[in-house]
Amino acid sequence: MKYDILGDLRRGDGRVTVEVDGPPPEGTGLRVLAPILGRIVLTNTGSVVTAQGEVRARLVMECGRCLKIHEVAITIPVNEICSLTQIDQPMAEETAEDAPIPILDGGSVDLSELLRQLLTLHAPPRSLCRPDCPGLCPVCGRDLGNGPCACSKDNIDPRLAGLRDLLP
Repeated sequence: MKYDILGDLRRGDGRVTVEVDGPPPEGTGLRVLAPILGRIVLTNTGSVVTAQGEVRARLVMECGRCLKIHEVAITIPVNEICSLTQIDQPMAEETAEDAPIPILDGGSVDLSELLRQLLTLHAPPRSLCRPDCPGLCPVCGRDLGNGPCACSKDNIDPRLAGLRDLLP
């Protein structure tokens, strides 16, 4: 997601509002339904560039209980520190962890790396197709959302039989 706004941002008090509307960045490992939408305000404070705003994305995820594919809408608050350095510029190893996110790609501002990191951090690690999803039967694998199965619930692994006494 490149933007030709560098001239406005190079000034010491430069401020630019970016309307984000584009495809998801590569490398997230997520299935993202394009486009990613939102607004980010970039402000040059002299030493760094602050990025503040909000972006929204729709992810395709697998239910953590029944394995059905469903859509998850996420809203990501943006409050990051960036730098006007080239994206592929090597960083010193001792400062790489705390370094601001570089956003320059040649003569343009590229927000792809910023958005990639935000998507990766804010994607839910596990999602449910619905809050009351009953999941799958542990014996036969039937989707219990379609109704109960005929499996016997008394067939318990003997190593876990002692846990039966804890049930009400």
